[in-house]
Amino acid sequence: MFTLFKKVLKSIALVPMVLALSFLGLAILMASVEINYSDYDFLSYLVIQDKADAQFIFSFIIGGIFTLTIFSYTMVMNVLNRNINNYSPRLVPLLLSEKHHQIILGFTSGTIIYAMVLSLTTISDSTAFYSEISAAIGVVFSIISVFLFIYFIHSVSQSIHINYILKQVYDKTEDTLLQQDKTHHAFKILEHIEQHKHVVKSMRLGYLHQPNYDRLLNLLSSYGLKMSIHVLPGEFVHMGDLLFSYDNPLEASKLKNIRGCFAISNDVPLDVPEIGFKHLVEVSVKAASPALNDPGTSKAAIDYLTQLFLVRHTIAHFEHKAMILSDQLSRPNVSNKALEDYCFLEMDRYMKDDPLLSLQLIKARQKINA
Repeated sequence: MFTLFKKVLKSIALVPMVLALSFLGLAILMASVEINYSDYDFLSYLVIQDKADAQFIFSFIIGGIFTLTIFSYTMVMNVLNRNINNYSPRLVPLLLSEKHHQIILGFTSGTIIYAMVLSLTTISDSTAFYSEISAAIGVVFSIISVFLFIYFIHSVSQSIHINYILKQVYDKTEDTLLQQDKTHHAFKILEHIEQHKHVVKSMRLGYLHQPNYDRLLNLLSSYGLKMSIHVLPGEFVHMGDLLFSYDNPLEASKLKNIRGCFAISNDVPLDVPEIGFKHLVEVSVKAASPALNDPGTSKAAIDYLTQLFLVRHTIAHFEHKAMILSDQLSRPNVSNKALEDYCFLEMDRYMKDDPLLSLQLIKARQKINA
């Protein structure tokens, strides 16, 4: 249940859906509550008493905002297609997760729903009452939608620039690094991961997301358990792979609670810090390929990657391959050296013949290890 709730909260459809339902609720409320708005001086200028006029306004709103919304979706798909072709398809979830894009799409969709619901009250003969200010409020929503659409064009146009995308990757990865530092501040060094008597294997296929360490540690403390995680977050997990092990027998309900801290899905695990490093490597490598031949983008990606390594070196637990959290939870870790070797080995292979980029890689490693 917790995993499902977490997935819903991170869904890109959540914000647009909540906004659209809010507009639906407002429309139903206005159609249900009978108020004589002409009695209020500050609302009297918004009153439209003729149902035919109100119906015309609602029809105009529906058609106009539909056009804006369709154009907005088209722009988003064009941007995503460009980024898939030029950089990396794994950057798509990062672009889709931007809240301001979701708010704009939710507001415009909600305006359409609002106008469609209230237009029914203007054409229905069975209801003598209709909200006399509903059409005017719909016009206000339409004006706001137009301004949001203008901002949307600016935002989407900005998001196709690679420097903006690289900065987004950097900010997201730095944030996950610092968040993990908060949960891992009381760690102890461990040589290897111990396998306990009771083992739990994966029942799903996909990528392991970052476990909820705070909730997991609370559960282990309340159950009096010691546990070892055997899979690195961000790795692909096959069905039947060993996920974690624990020392004492557990009731089914308690084991289910612990399982709920582990999310496995086919979504890109953006909450895992190492994923951002891999994204930057993919962008730099693809930009250095003969198909794109964009050394400037490769150099920019290397610069951001270098800064991320410098941040990662300031966090103590990233120096080790394994650790213990609060004496109850053991987990594997990607050490700085292992991640550095992975990233630069991949880039060295594709950039060794480029004099500019090969020199940039040497400088980056020297700066990281200075």
